[in-house]
Amino acid sequence: MVNADSSLLQKNSAYAELLKKFRPISFDTLKVTYQYETKDQRFKGTELTLKEAKIFPLGITDNSFGKLSGVYACYQFPLDSTRIGLIARIPGEYDANSVGLFIFDRKKDQLQKEYMLLSVDFGDAGDVYNRTSWLIRAKDKQYQSLIYDYSAYYHEVEDTSDHTVDEWEEYYLFNCMSPEFDTISKNGTKLKKQFRRILKTAK
Repeated sequence: MVNADSSLLQKNSAYAELLKKFRPISFDTLKVTYQYETKDQRFKGTELTLKEAKIFPLGITDNSFGKLSGVYACYQFPLDSTRIGLIARIPGEYDANSVGLFIFDRKKDQLQKEYMLLSVDFGDAGDVYNRTSWLIRAKDKQYQSLIYDYSAYYHEVEDTSDHTVDEWEEYYLFNCMSPEFDTISKNGTKLKKQFRRILKTAK
């Protein structure tokens, strides 16, 4: 990871001090994954206060598991000349074990309402759901997000003699440049072929 230009920070922004808590990062491909009790510290981040976390969309801090807000500032990168991508670890179902991509508009001096979940780690009874993503900077300097969703159900929860495990895999490619993260593709077959080298690191 290479530090990006510190000029990303808008000196006149009301959130200048908050933005400083997000470490500048530069990448061509960034794998984003976070699991409960992981030893991987890349997305541990710095926890924000409740006051600082108010900039985030409503509901983000509802399931706060941190000492302050449960929202942890991780990284920032230039999305384009007027917007900054902010990567933050946020509260999930039982812990702050989800990672989201938020877009800060420098002209409006605020976060966009829409955000994207880059990583999710969920397990309850026999249900398991994990999301891993890769932020990709394409040749045209446009950012995309490749998503790999894995779901499973363990029948042992209902019958200890039944060791059946139902599994589902889904793949998506999203446009991070559009305000609502438009879907570029959800054709799993084509995406697995196109990004086979990247997807080898999924597990």
